[in-house]
Amino acid sequence: MCIPVCPTDGGEMGSLMREHDWAASFFGDPAAWAPSLTTLVGLMLGSPQPTFLVWGPDQRLLYNDSYARLLGAAHPAALGRPCREIRPDLGPSLDEALSGRAVLTDDDTDAGRFSLSLQPIRNPAGQAEGLYGTCIERPGADLSFRENEERQSFLLALSDTLRPLTSSTEIVEVASRRLGERVGASRVFYAEIAGSLMTVEREYIDGVGTIIGKHSLAAFGPDLLTAYRDGTVVAVEDVPSDPRFNPEARAGLGSREVGAFVDVVLFRGAEWVGLLAVQSAVPRVWTTAEGNLIREVGERVKAAIERARAEVALRDSEARLSAIFACAPVGLSEVDAEGRFLRVNSEMCRILGRTPEEMLRITVADVTDPAFMAQSRVIIAQAIETGHGTALDKIYLRPDGSSIWANSSVRRLDDAQGRFKSLLAVTADLSQRRETEQRLAESERRLQLLNETLEHQVSERTAELNLLATIVERTDIMVMAVDLGYNILAINKANADEFARIYGVRPKVGDNMLDLLADQPEHQAQVREGWGRGLAGEEITFVQEFGDADRARPAYEISFRTLRDAQGQRMGCYQFVMDVSERLRGQAELAHAQDALRQSQKLEAVGQLTGGVAHDFNNLLTIIRSSVDFLRRPDLPEARKRRYLDAVSDTVDRAAKLTGQLLAFARRQALKPEVFSAGQRVTEIADMLDTLTGGRVQVLIEVPNTSCHVRADVSQFETALVNMAVNARDAMDGEGTLILRVTCGATLPAVRGHAGSTAPFVAVSLTDTGMGIPQDRMGRIFEPFFTTKEVGKGTGLGLSQVFGFAKQSGGDVDVRSVVGEGTTFTLYLPEVAALDGPCIERVQDGGLAPLGAGQSILIVEDNVGVGQFATQILEDLDYRPTLANNAEDALERLGRDGGGFDLVFSDVVMPGMGGIALARELQQRWPHLPVVLTSGYSHVLARESDHGFELLHKPYSAEQLGRILHQVLDVWTKVAAPAA
Repeated sequence: MCIPVCPTDGGEMGSLMREHDWAASFFGDPAAWAPSLTTLVGLMLGSPQPTFLVWGPDQRLLYNDSYARLLGAAHPAALGRPCREIRPDLGPSLDEALSGRAVLTDDDTDAGRFSLSLQPIRNPAGQAEGLYGTCIERPGADLSFRENEERQSFLLALSDTLRPLTSSTEIVEVASRRLGERVGASRVFYAEIAGSLMTVEREYIDGVGTIIGKHSLAAFGPDLLTAYRDGTVVAVEDVPSDPRFNPEARAGLGSREVGAFVDVVLFRGAEWVGLLAVQSAVPRVWTTAEGNLIREVGERVKAAIERARAEVALRDSEARLSAIFACAPVGLSEVDAEGRFLRVNSEMCRILGRTPEEMLRITVADVTDPAFMAQSRVIIAQAIETGHGTALDKIYLRPDGSSIWANSSVRRLDDAQGRFKSLLAVTADLSQRRETEQRLAESERRLQLLNETLEHQVSERTAELNLLATIVERTDIMVMAVDLGYNILAINKANADEFARIYGVRPKVGDNMLDLLADQPEHQAQVREGWGRGLAGEEITFVQEFGDADRARPAYEISFRTLRDAQGQRMGCYQFVMDVSERLRGQAELAHAQDALRQSQKLEAVGQLTGGVAHDFNNLLTIIRSSVDFLRRPDLPEARKRRYLDAVSDTVDRAAKLTGQLLAFARRQALKPEVFSAGQRVTEIADMLDTLTGGRVQVLIEVPNTSCHVRADVSQFETALVNMAVNARDAMDGEGTLILRVTCGATLPAVRGHAGSTAPFVAVSLTDTGMGIPQDRMGRIFEPFFTTKEVGKGTGLGLSQVFGFAKQSGGDVDVRSVVGEGTTFTLYLPEVAALDGPCIERVQDGGLAPLGAGQSILIVEDNVGVGQFATQILEDLDYRPTLANNAEDALERLGRDGGGFDLVFSDVVMPGMGGIALARELQQRWPHLPVVLTSGYSHVLARESDHGFELLHKPYSAEQLGRILHQVLDVWTKVAAPAA
């Protein structure tokens, strides 16, 4: 703010005075200053001597640059403050000068020695309204002035160093070191005083030991403690000779290497809070300047520590206030004078239905109902002008078109200088209160109406209660209430009838349930278990069977709810019971139907395979029949005979593989998931898909070189591939190209609105060159029974099976299609680690079977032809076979000691005891007797896939039989060797 002097006059003080906010002070707006004051200010700022003005009833201080240097640390805060606060030592001189007499006196300060002249400034009435002071340095003061300059420079540098520090220990450490080096002390420390203890955390030492720790003030002696409490600076020049120390105190100081010291006692009000100690190891004379310097350093250290702690407390307070602001149960917001939101909490956002980001882009006017805008402006203006809080009930608007009643209380917030900063609005949701008021008004209206027609109301209420009682009594839902002691408080007919039906005793109000079932302890315990939970305060619903199996044992859905008295205390509980036996039977039937549906999906796929499989088998039989006819010729060359024999063997292998795939695909039972190689399984099923799609569809297989595994139901996996292949064949009208591709480590994309995944998946895709799928049908292709085929051409269950299998296996299925170009179905399944392989390699044909060494083999086979054939093979392979027609015959031949057999080779499906049961019996009797099972297809094997025995699939060749027997016998021989 400008003052009426030349803007370039006055040096630094002139600039400081022009920038000062005089309007908020005693002096007021400089434009209204008295001409005498304006003139004197100009003279003061232009004077080369230390000059000052004392003005007004409070004797406020104005001064120039030269006098600012004399004030030292009191500058610039001294500007405009009462002179007696800054220079209390000038009080008598000020009083004398204000009485109207000019004063000339000595003014010796830390800055030097001066002669002070005080000249009264009189108003028109002749009264002194101010003083004009001039300081003239006396001879011999040059050295003191330089010392003062150095001291002030030291103090300013120390203040600048301490200002950014935030830790009290850092402040003490820096100040102690600076002061110790300045005065050449042996030790400097700042101690905090609490009660009778002095705590030293940091110190500066030079050639002496440390005293960090806690010390008792009593060690100083009573005389010195009195001096501490009476003054601010205690100086001791010679500890050994100072009479204020008792022998104990003198010895204690001597042990700490203290020969002289200056202690500055620091107070907060009347409380002794700190001590700055400067110590010398030897006696020393302390100058007044040193004492003053130590005192000022002590005050600065105390102020810096308090400032640092205040800043920490302020930050903590602001953090707490921010947390309170954010979590307050009422809406809090800070707005500027124009009503713009500056800060909001979560409750305010909830009330107004907006996000914090949206709130900071709008104003109060944007969320206020127009009918309340004028009132809102008035309370904002009142809060800004008066500083008092004002409140208003009004309607706020939400972005969804709804509105809400709320009470807003607005209060002005000022900054540190007392100037307007912003407004704090406290907003409380009144929707519940308004609703309560409306309900109360409605209740009062109804009460008035009730008073007018009381008799009619009572009769209607009685009718309602009677109707409710009738409904409860006649409903099929069983209702009963009991107290905490299992005494029946209420029971309807349905509950009483059912209780009597299942327990044989009819309950009534007042009976004790446990007493009624005293002769039925099992049912009593069951009732205690269920009702005990309800009586304990649990509000639960569960399904359980009750009653005697000889009478009836239905299943019930039981719900318990707590029963409370008028004071809200728990007094018992009540139950609602529904007979859900039929519902559970219906759920079981539904599960059975769903299983039948899954089987129908397989049967549909099997039906698709039937024609192609029959065609393939006719081709295979043609090769076998033709080869056999040629082999019957006696003159057939040996080379051609070998070729026809190889053709028969290969054709049998192909037929066995095709049969195995078809049977595995057509299993009825739901199989457990297992880990398998997706690429290997796709390769193995390729022949069946080739047959399924027909000769005009080219099937291409693309699998990676590295193996990737999934964990899923193999049968369902193959069914899904068949269903997608059939869908592709029909889309291509039986002619085109079908590409099966397996990709490892794929990521699952977002499919049909579901989020994707970055986890590794195995992607199995089938791409056809068909007509494509129109976009309007894409959303329905996985619906059960949805099909675009002619009647009788398909059930619409194929793709729904694919979808269900993918979801149940933790994956998904994606479809990409272009009309006229083709469609790609991609089945995503989670990729898993491969399991360790079996200890015995899978038996394959090829080469000659290894010969036995005369081992005794027991063959168990109910088919005479197969049994004789197996016996002949084993004899040719140098084994000693024995044939048993069934399991019972085999057990008899084995006798008590195993009959000397080295291995048992058994069929699985036989009359009486089956092969698996026989193998387990043998395993129990003779753990070291190996068993090999054989079967073409068995529902028992499929159901008990973890039987743990080696299995040879029919049909098998002599080479395959010889090889598996040789491997098993070799393994068992190695296992038994250590025991031997």
